[in-house]
Amino acid sequence: MTGPRTVHIRTIDHGTVTVVCPDWCTDDHEQDVHRVDITHTGADQPLTLPTRTGPVTHLVTALEVRPFVDDPFFRTVFVSVEFDGDWHPTGLAGLEAMADQLAEHAEVLRERARELAALLAEGHR
Repeated sequence: MTGPRTVHIRTIDHGTVTVVCPDWCTDDHEQDVHRVDITHTGADQPLTLPTRTGPVTHLVTALEVRPFVDDPFFRTVFVSVEFDGDWHPTGLAGLEAMADQLAEHAEVLRERARELAALLAEGHR
């Protein structure tokens, strides 16, 4: 995270807009955008899983806020979660539900590992 900083963004529709970035914003802030497209984005937090062919990244998350949009959900900090290249804006309840599902799936993976270990111990190929 960086400290608060003030940036000046040239917009197509509102001239130069001055914004104070949240502490967590790591965005370079593109110039010559519509004001509604100004976004503060935090650092990516990926889930990287080991595989036989090397690490694979899934479930990248990042803090985000879009201060000039009409929808109040986006004007308050939220987390974007990436699945298969698509980003899904998610609030607190959604993140908690995702975490619960992931915890349940972790137990499924552990059960599969125990099943595999038993099969291997019995000499199955």
